[in-house]
Amino acid sequence: MGKSHENKYAIYSMTDELLHIIYKKDHDIDLKAAQLIVKDRMMLQNGKEMSVLCDIREVRKVNKPARDYLALEGSQWIKALAFLIADPVTDVISTIYLGTHAQSVPTRSFLKKSEALAFLKSIT
Repeated sequence: MGKSHENKYAIYSMTDELLHIIYKKDHDIDLKAAQLIVKDRMMLQNGKEMSVLCDIREVRKVNKPARDYLALEGSQWIKALAFLIADPVTDVISTIYLGTHAQSVPTRSFLKKSEALAFLKSIT
């Protein structure tokens, strides 16, 4: 049985094994947005460590304080993280994120959802 949630910035869909977060269109992610996104994710997970698929294809900007927060405090309870990206903007965003933050969990970016899911499944 899955759970779902929605806020101004994202739609969350959770099964027993995976949390899928789809970022909404036309929202820049600043620190306040990042804190809400993480708070809502953790509320759904309720302490359970799991793999996360983040669909960031509609994201156009994530400022540095938000990136830092998502990479550090935002990685709690994440077993593995896959970004679903689209060229060119979200590819650049994910490259900056992956290149400037030491990852405490296995993290990769993908253009195809099937490849992202295969990566997450290989980690669990």
